[in-house]
Amino acid sequence: MLVRTPSKVQIESSYEGKYELIKGDSSNEGDVQRAVAGCDVVVSSLGNSASVKSDSGYIMERSARNIFEAAAASPKKPRCMLITTIGCGGTSWLVNFMLSLFIGFKNIADYDATDKLAVEETRIPVLLVRPHQLTDKDGSGKYETRHEKSGNTFLTPIPRADVAKFLVDALSDTQWDNKGGVQLTGSK
Repeated sequence: MLVRTPSKVQIESSYEGKYELIKGDSSNEGDVQRAVAGCDVVVSSLGNSASVKSDSGYIMERSARNIFEAAAASPKKPRCMLITTIGCGGTSWLVNFMLSLFIGFKNIADYDATDKLAVEETRIPVLLVRPHQLTDKDGSGKYETRHEKSGNTFLTPIPRADVAKFLVDALSDTQWDNKGGVQLTGSK
């Protein structure tokens, strides 16, 4: 697991010995190459901070490019799961615009550029996930998926725990790989 500050990582004791923390930065090619080496699956849940003040603070596209390059160069091509946000990649101009007002147009542009990289990637399997309105509520263990161009702007919010459930389920289900992305919503 590539992390900037290993001392901040809190993982249940039952996972002890089942992971490795690698101190580094996703915008550094060498750090990403070390983290990706030997992996079967790479999951990126990166996000830009709404308080980014300079272009160097936008990490989404730069990090995705590093991940895809490292994965493509690996002898064993890992599957890459990338989480962006609904509204990217043309999924909803309204959501895209509204998010831009809250977190900034440059921030959303970085997400869109990341989305574009993922959609155009052909060297490795990529699952692009766009969760709708993340919440900290308890998960239900259920979720709904929609194709990226479903046209539905007003979808059900989804708890973070249900996004995690989808990612675990997707480990053995490749139907969304390299298909332009999946919108992930809560279940009604």
